[in-house]
Amino acid sequence: MNDQQLWQHGLQALNEQLQISTPAKKLQLMELLTKYNRGKELLVAITQAINSESICRECAGQCCLNGKYRMNVLDALSLQVSDIKISPDFSQKPLCPCSTATGCKLEPAFRPADCVFFVCSAIDHCLSVTDRNKLEACEKTLRGCLSSASQMLGISVSKPLLLWAEKEPNN
Repeated sequence: MNDQQLWQHGLQALNEQLQISTPAKKLQLMELLTKYNRGKELLVAITQAINSESICRECAGQCCLNGKYRMNVLDALSLQVSDIKISPDFSQKPLCPCSTATGCKLEPAFRPADCVFFVCSAIDHCLSVTDRNKLEACEKTLRGCLSSASQMLGISVSKPLLLWAEKEPNN
């Protein structure tokens, strides 16, 4: 199975996971996803406040290389329940399948957690102690969401979607 097929298989398996969830569990999951997405937005906003976009432009997105495993199960589930359809381009290796010539095609709330957690040395150099503390608090909240979602769904949602999809039945 190629990467595009694994992507589709993973999304289908997540959809099936949602179908068997109780209404109460779906509501709980939606609340958790809202917190998760908001946390990613806040984390990105902290780095954008120090002009990370220009730093990233100068670097040409070196952190976006080899990114096909960055989208985890919870990130993909967030896209699913928000009805956001993306078509990752797995042919543009070594670039991330979600990157474009102008940057990530995903809004900050829907970017992979790995991507929003990463702070390169050029950005880190521009951060104040207060900013670093805020980043740490946001990351802790996001990791808590990942842990809670894993417990709720009974699957490891921090696992990359493509690797998770390889192990799913009917593959």
